[in-house]
Amino acid sequence: MAELETTNWSTEWETRGAVVLPQRRRPLWWRAALALFLVANSSLQLIDNLRDDESIILTVLIGIGLPFLAWFLGYTIWQLITRRPLLRIDHAGVHYGTSSRMRIPWDRVDTISDPIGKWLFAYVNVRPYDEKPRRLPISHIYVDDLRPFAIWLRARLEEERRSAGR
Repeated sequence: MAELETTNWSTEWETRGAVVLPQRRRPLWWRAALALFLVANSSLQLIDNLRDDESIILTVLIGIGLPFLAWFLGYTIWQLITRRPLLRIDHAGVHYGTSSRMRIPWDRVDTISDPIGKWLFAYVNVRPYDEKPRRLPISHIYVDDLRPFAIWLRARLEEERRSAGR
C-alpha cells in the first residue's frame, strides 16, 4: 500500500473504518545505507586492528559493537521487505504493530502532540492518561508530513470523544 496523502486519510477512515500505514521505504533505505556503511567500516577497522596488533580495547569494543550493527542492518532489511510494524488507526484506537503494549484505546488518549524534533528525528506523541504505555511516538517513517497528520489525528480523537459522550 502506498503512503496515503493527507486528503486520503479521511476517505480511508470513512470507507474502511481504519487507516493502516506501513513503513515508508525511503527513510528505511537511508537507514539501511547508514547501517551497511557502519558494518563495513567496523569490519574493516576490526580486520586492520587484528592484523596490526593495535589497541586491544578498541578491538574488543569494535568486536562487541559489530554484531549489534549487523543485527541492526538485518532488522532494517526485514523492515524494508515487510514494511512492518504497521501503524493502525481505527475506531478502537491507535495501534503500533501487534503488541498489546503499543495499543492505546481512544478513551485512554490524553493528548496528541505537535511534531517534535526536526527532519529524521521528528515524531508525534500520542500520550495516554495513565502513562501505560508511556507514549506512542509516530515518526516520519510512517508519515512524510507530520503536522497535517497530527491535526487529522486530533480530529479523530475529538470525533471519538464526541461519539463516546465524553
